[in-house]
Amino acid sequence: MISSTDTVIIGAGPYGLSASAYLTKAGVPHQILGQPMHAWQNFMPPGMLLRSEPFASNLYSPCGGYTMEEYCRRNRLEYQPVGIRVPVEHFVDYGLWFQSQLVSHLRPVEVVDMRRKDGFFRLALGDNSTLVARRVVLALGLKGFAQTPPALQGLPRPYVVHSGEFGSLAWAKNKNVVIVGGGQSAIGLAALMREIGARVRLLVRGADVNWSGEPRTSRGIISRLLRARVGLGRGWDSNSPSSLLTSFLLSEYPVVFHMMDLQRRKRILETGWAPSGAWWLRNRVEGKIDILAQTEIRHAELKNGQMVLQIASGNEISCISADHVVLATGFKVDLARHCFISQEIRNSLSLVSGSPSLTGNFETNVRGLYVIGPAAALSFGPALRFVYGAKYAAPHLARHISRCFQEEAGNRVVPSQAIPSEPVEEHGGSGLRGQSIFPAPGSNAE
Repeated sequence: MISSTDTVIIGAGPYGLSASAYLTKAGVPHQILGQPMHAWQNFMPPGMLLRSEPFASNLYSPCGGYTMEEYCRRNRLEYQPVGIRVPVEHFVDYGLWFQSQLVSHLRPVEVVDMRRKDGFFRLALGDNSTLVARRVVLALGLKGFAQTPPALQGLPRPYVVHSGEFGSLAWAKNKNVVIVGGGQSAIGLAALMREIGARVRLLVRGADVNWSGEPRTSRGIISRLLRARVGLGRGWDSNSPSSLLTSFLLSEYPVVFHMMDLQRRKRILETGWAPSGAWWLRNRVEGKIDILAQTEIRHAELKNGQMVLQIASGNEISCISADHVVLATGFKVDLARHCFISQEIRNSLSLVSGSPSLTGNFETNVRGLYVIGPAAALSFGPALRFVYGAKYAAPHLARHISRCFQEEAGNRVVPSQAIPSEPVEEHGGSGLRGQSIFPAPGSNAE
């Protein structure tokens, strides 16, 4: 059976759910595909604390009353805009509550193939159905973009695994674990694993861990006001008024970033927000975890059930071994890695080092195909790497799609006409609602 709608959102995380809430309010028929909050629920370790402040951890809706603050009030949880840490479990539960209240037209299915035909998108779904749409919004977060250092590519799981590929850390108890990376993910995992009984070593490429400074409260009124409003994780000198102003502009007005030339945008993304650990993690790590700085992995191999790493540090070469190596080495956007997108569409996309070139309305050069979330960061700035970026992306995208939908209303060609030889049901939503994948050693996990 083939069904149709005007717009399809692929991905039901914070960006997809927020965009759906705005499209619903705008009256645009659409469906959203995917398990709600899937990556946050399944691939984040229990006990992890969000780096973003509570006020910057909202999903967004044109209706009032669906903020993190309201969720905490309803559940009698502590809340203040800044100064407390949000457990990932609370954030997931909040997202599921948001979805249950505002996004009932969700289908928890995967897209296995997406092609373009006669100006429409044809999506083959995991439940063997087909969906045809005029527009598609990709809101997939960092799915499929895990970055692996060359020396560790091709090595088997679970001996080598990326930090974005597992949830529960119970497997790490009493294990020797090497974590590669110097950012928040690496440092947070190191703290959590040590606290459940793992023996952890942290390999950092830089001269030392780059700790973010504890926010100061004694500066002038302008700095205090800006700091309270900056939803974007602060970069450069986080206590400098000029840095705070820059962060504020990029946080609240991503269109400013979009107007910059490509080289300047690249420089800001690459140098402004370097990997760092949150100041409140410091006392859980320093003096408690073995940190090897200025290291590079030259070679790695599996020997007798152990990962053996050849490490270069300065002019010295040494070898260390571990039961598991966890790669907290970040993500590299490459839209071509989404294998469900047809080769024809991938060949047509204008990409800059894997990132799509987007118009001011989040549209790619393939008409009707939009991208929001971290994959849009090269066009709209570092705010899009955080949940907070949905504050700008969701309403802006919805306004644009709503205008297009209304303009087309007088000369409507429904998606079903793209494939008239097969039965088609046209509708705006199905009304459907919706573990750790870290395998045991030796299992054939995908």
